[in-house]
Amino acid sequence: MAEPERVAADDAVLLRDGVFLLRPELVDCWDVRIFVEVDAEQGLARGVERDLTLDAPDARATRREQRTRVWRERYLPADEAYLRRVDPAARADAVFDNRDPEAPRLRLARPGGSG
Repeated sequence: MAEPERVAADDAVLLRDGVFLLRPELVDCWDVRIFVEVDAEQGLARGVERDLTLDAPDARATRREQRTRVWRERYLPADEAYLRRVDPAARADAVFDNRDPEAPRLRLARPGGSG
């Protein structure tokens, strides 16, 4: 069942999280652009674990291999192409380096720079 449409206050802040959001056709849609960096293998491990929560607990062990294969064959190549073609870190106002979750780092774009 769809939720009813809601209207935000004029001073509301909308945070949009998603992949591939700094593509050229979308980059100007955002007031502030943040890119989160993770290593491909970390992204795969985190994504597989997240996706496994969509499966019934008793099916997760048998689904892990299939979900890992989908990530290796579909998501990682798409992400690599996005990084190579779009260079989202260069388009971002801030880059959140989350490769080490115990020591995340934030890099801000230089004022007046393009990213």
